[in-house]
Amino acid sequence: MSTMTRRTFLATSGLAAGSAVLSEGRLRPARADKPLSLAGWVFKPDTVKDYVDFYNRKFNAQVKYEAIPWAQYHPTMETRAFGGEIVDVMYCNHNNRERWYENGLLRALDDLPGADELKKKMTPANLESLKSKDGAKLLGLPYFTSLFILIYNEPMLQQAGIKEPAKSWDELVEQCSKLKRDKVSDTPFLPNWNNSPSGTMPQFMTDCFSEGAQVFDAKNRVIVDQEPGAARAMERWQKIYKAGLVNPEIFTKTSSTDTHRLFWTGRYAYHTNHSYYLKTIAGEPENSKLAPKKAKMVMYPGTGNTYMWTDSYVLNAKSKALEDGWKLARFLGGNLNGDWYVQRQWCLISGLDNPYPEMYQAKEIVESYDRWIDLKLLRRQYEKGKVIAAYKEPWYGEYDTKAVPIVHDLIRGALTVPQGLKDLVKLQKSLV
Repeated sequence: MSTMTRRTFLATSGLAAGSAVLSEGRLRPARADKPLSLAGWVFKPDTVKDYVDFYNRKFNAQVKYEAIPWAQYHPTMETRAFGGEIVDVMYCNHNNRERWYENGLLRALDDLPGADELKKKMTPANLESLKSKDGAKLLGLPYFTSLFILIYNEPMLQQAGIKEPAKSWDELVEQCSKLKRDKVSDTPFLPNWNNSPSGTMPQFMTDCFSEGAQVFDAKNRVIVDQEPGAARAMERWQKIYKAGLVNPEIFTKTSSTDTHRLFWTGRYAYHTNHSYYLKTIAGEPENSKLAPKKAKMVMYPGTGNTYMWTDSYVLNAKSKALEDGWKLARFLGGNLNGDWYVQRQWCLISGLDNPYPEMYQAKEIVESYDRWIDLKLLRRQYEKGKVIAAYKEPWYGEYDTKAVPIVHDLIRGALTVPQGLKDLVKLQKSLV
């Protein structure tokens, strides 16, 4: 299925702007004989099915769950909405949430019972990321939050006589050059340059942040051509690629999941990716040669700042079962069961983090994280997580997709750094 652009969505959706307003009234009673629908992208669908079954048994519900491949998920949900189909509760990534809200596909949650209590329990940055562009409305409850981290292969560094992981970008490049020169690794550095929305551009923002550069201004306009730190980050990317320190195979990967699996092999010294991928790299011997705990994280170089985001569960604005839909959403993204059931499962099973700090006080959670990461270090890295507001702009999804080939050309040297950064600015302006 081809990816829909913003213009296609706006032109063909037929979702009346008033539908979101209409749904802001009282909760309409759910029809007891009508099943509730839940759709999400494919990530451990068996786990989701297990807790949906738990929910159905405990709350005498009839939730029907469907998993859709990640690459097709958001276009598929939009196409179904155009056709009049209503999915009551949906996953929605941060890049699409505002657009769905403005087009009447999802409703705000602030007027629903218990919403204010959940907002108080979230960390401020994550709460802000879940709000509408104007900051007035809560658009979803958290599925998970994550940020980029730097992961290193401890046995490989030890083999090369490197006593400590790099604390600066210059030191990382020097170490990788030594590893290649000494034939310890052909391509020691594995950045997340895949071509999905979770890859190259979040990695671009992270490395800009680590250099003290802003990517967007206060009006969410791209300003990287005015930021010396952005130029430094891209010059470094060109340098490490030209030196053969990076496996060019990563350009062909379609997801961050595929990229992190390369690190399982133990052939790389450093890897940048979503924080939760360290769970399989360092904690699952059945998958990774770097488990148990042979791969570790270190604070991100430079300023230490990295890109952080929050994906969510949202309610369909046209749902005929709003009361039951909100109940399911509070089970999935809140604490309806009284023990953070779903949030806790994701922490334990997949290392997915959440915006509720009290979760990390539970002994069970602390002991689980200790098997694959230094939890205190991870929480310190979260203190350096930066959220952006630009993804709430209607043009952002299209920009995020079309910017990837520009950055890839820049990395390969087909564009100079100044020209590549100017092209990103030009691209954003063309979509407004």
